[in-house]
Amino acid sequence: MRYEFEDLKHISTKFIKKSLKNLTLTVKFKINGVKNYIVANFDRINSLIVAKMNGIT
Repeated sequence: MRYEFEDLKHISTKFIKKSLKNLTLTVKFKINGVKNYIVANFDRINSLIVAKMNGIT
């Protein structure tokens, strides 16, 4: 993953893992079965990853 993102190439894998462990994902189920994914506790590293993988809305 580290080499897939230009901004993360020079950051230690240890710090990337620590950042992702702090990321919080909440899944809310609606009545019609649709899932809402709510992501919290962003920092600079996981913001880059989430923005590129799924997009932040």
